Amino acid sequence: MLQGRAPDNAIMKNAWSIWGGCSLLLLSVACTPALNWREVRLESADASLLMPCKPDQASRPIALQAKGAGVSANLQLLGCEASEMQFTIGQINLPPDLTATDAIRAWQQASLAPLNAAPSDAKDDAFELKGALSAPQPVRRSLKTATHQVQWVWWARGHTVFQVAVYGDTKTKAFDDTAELYLSGIKLP
Repeated sequence: MLQGRAPDNAIMKNAWSIWGGCSLLLLSVACTPALNWREVRLESADASLLMPCKPDQASRPIALQAKGAGVSANLQLLGCEASEMQFTIGQINLPPDLTATDAIRAWQQASLAPLNAAPSDAKDDAFELKGALSAPQPVRRSLKTATHQVQWVWWARGHTVFQVAVYGDTKTKAFDDTAELYLSGIKLP
């Protein structure tokens, strides 16, 4: 009886080896990352972050509502799209007579407007960013609407205000984990 089982065990070992090899091959193909993380350095600031795709660069004038009036500023933006999410980092040099706190507040309102959201709709989260100005403190906000989800971080350094954001629709899988990885990749010396 033992002799009859030995060939079965050998066959089973070979079958498990083949199955295991095929599983590893399929697993490695299935786990190929859709996000190709790379370090991106901001040319005009001493900062870097990890972006999951190669960013495009743009610059445009914008109007922020601060202190009851429109304030013109120039927005420099890097952004890309991967895995049904958009990733951006923008910076604005502080216009004259506008504090970093006022600029961040105005930029937050401008970011909520296209989503038809009020400041009270967004949730503030604790966020620490070494090297950013301590006043104002870096701000992290998140928003989920019926169709979109967004996470932002704003901070100031010198005479520049920054915003890092990730946008996706409400059905985007792994949004929170991807946003956490993206936002935690911000590096200031």
